[in-house]
Amino acid sequence: MRPREYLLLIALVTVICTDVFGQSAKIEILKKKLSKAANETEKLTAIFSLCEETETLNKDSLAFYAKEAKRMAVKQNNTSAIHRASYYEAYGFFRKNLLDSALLILNDQLPKLENEQPGSDLYARFNLLKGRYLVRKQEFKDALSLYYRILNNAEKNKDTLNQMKAMAGVGSVLNRTGDKPGALSWFLNGIHLSSRPVYRNQTIYLYTNTAVLYNTFDKYDSSVYYVQKAIQYAREAENYTDLTNSLGMYAGQMIDSKKFPEAERSLREALEISEKMGDPNDILTNMGTLGVFYSDTKQPQKGIDICLKAVAMIRQYHAGNKLPFIYDALARNYEVAGKYKQQGETLQMLVDLNDSLYQQNSAEAMSELRTKFDVQKKENTIILQQLDLVKKDYFIYSVVLLFLLALLVSYIVFATYKKRQKQKAAMAIASAEETERKRIAADLHDNLGAYAASIASNVNRLTGIGGQDVSVLQEVRNNSNAIVADLSDTIWALKKEALPLTAVSDRLKVFIQRVQASYPDIIIDVNEELETDHLLSPSQGFHLFQTIQEAVNNALKHSGGTHIVINIKGQPDEWKITIADDGRGMQPIKENSEGGNGLFNMKNRAGEAGWNIEWEANVPSGTVVVISS
Repeated sequence: MRPREYLLLIALVTVICTDVFGQSAKIEILKKKLSKAANETEKLTAIFSLCEETETLNKDSLAFYAKEAKRMAVKQNNTSAIHRASYYEAYGFFRKNLLDSALLILNDQLPKLENEQPGSDLYARFNLLKGRYLVRKQEFKDALSLYYRILNNAEKNKDTLNQMKAMAGVGSVLNRTGDKPGALSWFLNGIHLSSRPVYRNQTIYLYTNTAVLYNTFDKYDSSVYYVQKAIQYAREAENYTDLTNSLGMYAGQMIDSKKFPEAERSLREALEISEKMGDPNDILTNMGTLGVFYSDTKQPQKGIDICLKAVAMIRQYHAGNKLPFIYDALARNYEVAGKYKQQGETLQMLVDLNDSLYQQNSAEAMSELRTKFDVQKKENTIILQQLDLVKKDYFIYSVVLLFLLALLVSYIVFATYKKRQKQKAAMAIASAEETERKRIAADLHDNLGAYAASIASNVNRLTGIGGQDVSVLQEVRNNSNAIVADLSDTIWALKKEALPLTAVSDRLKVFIQRVQASYPDIIIDVNEELETDHLLSPSQGFHLFQTIQEAVNNALKHSGGTHIVINIKGQPDEWKITIADDGRGMQPIKENSEGGNGLFNMKNRAGEAGWNIEWEANVPSGTVVVISS
C-alpha cells in the first residue's frame, strides 16, 4: 500500500470512528459503499452520496469528505465534480460558521456555473447557500432579491424543491425584518406546495419556523402541531440538525404547559443526538440547557451531575467559550440544593473566568488595534504617494478632456447653425410657394372665372333671340357652367393651407346639391364617422374630391340604381371613404386593367397621392368604390 493510500485509510477510519456511535442507518450504508468502492470513480460517487447528507454528518466529517472529493475531482480533471465538491466544501464552512471562507468559494463558483450550467440544480443550490450567507450577515435586501430570483427560475423550470427552499428563504428574511405575518404566509405557502416526502423531508425547517411564528402569535395548538410534524419528518429523514432544533423547541412548549417529564425527554434526546453528531459545542449547549431545566424544575442533583460532566468535557476539548454558561447553570443548581458554599465557589470561578476573558480579549483587542494602526500607517503612506501620481495624471487628463470638450462644443454649435440655416431656407421656400399658390388662385378667380361667367351670361341672352340653334347654345351654356364649377373647386382647394376630411365632405355636399336636380329619382346620402379628422395637403384634398366626384358621376350615369351612399370614416391611424350604389353592378376591375378614362383617372389620382382604390361588388346588388389611406 502506497503512503498516500495508507494515510487516506487512516483518515477515513478516524472520521468513521468519530461518527459511528449511534450514526443513522443511512449513513452506515453509505460508508459501507465507500469502503467497498473498487476504483476512484466509485469512491468519488460514494463520497458525494455521503456529502449529500449535509445536515446529518457532523461538521468535521462533512469538511473531510468534501476536501477529499475535491482532491479526487481535480485529479480526474472532472469539472462538474469539482463544482459539486466545492458546494459541499462551502456548506461545511457555513456549518462551522466560517462565513468568509464559504463566501470565497461561492464567489469563485457562481460565475462559472452561471456560464456553464445556469439552469442546473447545483447552480440553484449555490444561490440558496449564498442567500443563507446574506441572511446571516444581515444583508436582507440583497438576500430577498436573490431568493425572489431563485424562486422565479425554479418556477420556470418546474423545480418544486427549490421553490420550497426559496419560499423558506423569503420567509426567513421577512421574519428577521419584522414582517412576521408575511413570513408566516410564505412558510405556509412553501409547506402547501408539496407534501411528497422527497421534498418535505428536505425542507423540515419550514415546519419549525411555522411553529415558532404561531407561538409568537399565541396560537399554541398550531405551534405544537407544526413542531410535532417537524420532529416526525426529521426522524423519517434522519436529519439530526432539524431534529435537535425541533426537540428543543418542543421542550420549551412542554415547559410552558408544565409537562416537565415530556420536556426532559425531549431535551435528553436532543443531547443524545448532538453526542452522535460529535460536535462538542452542540453537546455542551444541550448539557447547559438541561442543567438550567433541572434547576428550574427543582431537580438540582441531576443538574449538578450533568454540569460537572460538562465541565470535565470542556477541559478535555479545551472549549472554554462554554464555561460561563455551564458555571451559571451549575451555580443555579447548587442554590436550589441549598449548597451555598459550592454555589459561592462556582460564582467566584464564574467571576474570575469573566475577568480573565475580559482581560484576554482586551489584550487581544489592543494588540489587534496596534497591528491595524501600523498596517494603516503604511497604507496611508502608499496612498499619499499614489495620490501625487494621480494628481499629475489628472492634470494631463483634464487638459486633454477640456480640449476634446471644446471640439465637441464647436461641432455642436456649427451643426446647430447649419440646421437653423436649412430650416430658414425651407421656411422661405414654403412661404414663397404659399404666396404663389394664393396668387394663382386669385388670378384664376379674377381672370378665367370672370371669362367663364361672361360666356354663361351671353349664352343666356342669345337663347332669347329667335332663329338661333338652341341646342348648340345649351351645350355652350353647360360647358361654361362646368368650367365655372371646376374653377370653383380648384380655387377652393388652392386657397387652403390644409384640408381636413370634413372640408372635403362639405365640398362634396355642395357638389351633390348641384347635380341632385338633374337626377330627381336617385337619393344621395353622405355619412361621416370621424373619430380623427385627418389633414390633407391642398393637392391631396383636390385629388380626393375629384376622385369621389368621378365615382358619384359614374354611379349616377351608369349604375341604374336609385340610392347612393357615401361613407367617410376617420380612425386615428387611417381614413377610408366608400361610394356604394344599388345598381346593376359592373365587371370587376382586373389587376393590370386600366378601364375607361374615368376609371384610369381615378386610379392615377389615387396612385399619385399614395392611396389604395378598389372596386367591389355591393350586396345584394351594385358597386362599391373603396378609397383608403
